[in-house]
Amino acid sequence: MITLPSLPRRPAVLATIAAALVAIGLAVALLPATHSRWWLPAGVVLSITAHVLLARALKAILASISPLASGAPEAATYERSVYGTPGRNTLEIAGAAVLSGVLAGTGITLGAGWAVGAGFLALVVALALDVQRWERVAASADWVWFQRGYGQKVHQVAIDNIRDISIHEDDAGGFSMRHGTHNRVCRLNLRMADKRIVALPKTDAFADLDDVESVANHIRTRQQLMEELAARRGGGARSETAPAPAAEAPAPDDKAMLRELKKLRRAASKDGVPTLQSEIGRPPQP
Repeated sequence: MITLPSLPRRPAVLATIAAALVAIGLAVALLPATHSRWWLPAGVVLSITAHVLLARALKAILASISPLASGAPEAATYERSVYGTPGRNTLEIAGAAVLSGVLAGTGITLGAGWAVGAGFLALVVALALDVQRWERVAASADWVWFQRGYGQKVHQVAIDNIRDISIHEDDAGGFSMRHGTHNRVCRLNLRMADKRIVALPKTDAFADLDDVESVANHIRTRQQLMEELAARRGGGARSETAPAPAAEAPAPDDKAMLRELKKLRRAASKDGVPTLQSEIGRPPQP
């Protein structure tokens, strides 16, 4: 995921993107009619490129404003690829971007400004659908977060409640703009302690498998660290409750010293010299 500048620069970035959209629309609308068939494929390529770049920048801004993880930085992330993941939702977004290029190219070729404006509007619709159906996953130090659509409910799963994690990779039917009918998708499956399986959003396995694996490796690393900490705490608790070790036997020098003290006490008692123990508890003499 792209890291954006700090908060004071966000309004400037938004204003730049808005100005770029307006400038592109005006420039395309004011171009003279060329009556060239090449404007149609060129318009499709330009519209798809514009959609990819603008959608990436817009998602990065939204991710910095409202990240999935709350209270902790996101250590690993991945999101669904629009042009590489087959499905109706992604195909409609890509279709809107292609329609934008077709309308803009046709409008430039025929000199019809209304068609160019319609193409620009179709590009805005593609961006809006892309953000509305945005599926993303993030992992922080203690949680796994995922969301299916911006503004929708953010789901969170505690890492210490995950029993097992696996990457499910399989061929997928349907059509995608990047791979046609030869598609392969991957996703993370989380098996919880109560044996439930939480299926995270799927994405293009050809392009995004490394990102999915990075999220899985982060979760495994955190689980291993939590197990080590729990083992250390358990060992500390056992050491606190363990019986105290027996007193060590006196050293030989100490034994000799005790024997000499006993001899001195006996000799003092024979000579009539009071010892400390004999004087304890005796009333004072007048």
